[in-house]
Amino acid sequence: MKKTALIIFLFWLGFLGSVGPVLAQSKVIERAIANGVEAKTIVMLLLLPLLATLVSVMHYVLGVSGYGIFVPTMIAVALSATGIAGGLILFGAILMISILSNLLLRKLRLHFWPARALGLVLISVGVFGLMVVSTGSKLVDISNISIFPVLFMILLAEEFTRTQLVKSKKEAIKLTLGTLGLAILGSVAMGWQGVAEVVLRYPEAIIVVTVVINLMVGNYTGIRLTEIKRFKKAIRKKS
Repeated sequence: MKKTALIIFLFWLGFLGSVGPVLAQSKVIERAIANGVEAKTIVMLLLLPLLATLVSVMHYVLGVSGYGIFVPTMIAVALSATGIAGGLILFGAILMISILSNLLLRKLRLHFWPARALGLVLISVGVFGLMVVSTGSKLVDISNISIFPVLFMILLAEEFTRTQLVKSKKEAIKLTLGTLGLAILGSVAMGWQGVAEVVLRYPEAIIVVTVVINLMVGNYTGIRLTEIKRFKKAIRKKS
């Protein structure tokens, strides 16, 4: 059944490749842009599944893990909006404020939600202060960042705090670094000018390729590359 589905999607990939120029002639995307839809929004919408696919491949084939599939994808979108340097500085500041606020609020022995709300107050004030300070900096200016990248960074900081409480500090650091690594890779891929051009010219091919890759990765039963060293002795005995 799985092989049949894969064959069907490969057939559709070839079919769309042959009729791609005809579909491009319809100028659906051009019409949407003419009606007020931003080209950047269209590119982002079509790239989101591809970014999630990249995270999936990195997890199942390479063994690089983060906080699920959606958090690295959203952080990649945030980094593409802020720039990698500005985004990492912003996240570092949010994470530091979050950790310090947790240490401070823990002494007050408040319920969890009121404590997190007060922590959000400190994060909001800290980010605002960082924006004001960055306006006079020649290196990084994050004063024009919209609220959505900030919210994504706060979400990642909250995941770090939650993992630290539920599991361990080591696991929280590992997952956070993995998430940032995946996000940076996705942000770099989104920053290529050629990627946006391909997405706008062949959107149907991007969708089909994404589906086919996920079908293949979904049936992957091999060992992850980062686990080869771990199971090296077992592999030798089997061979």
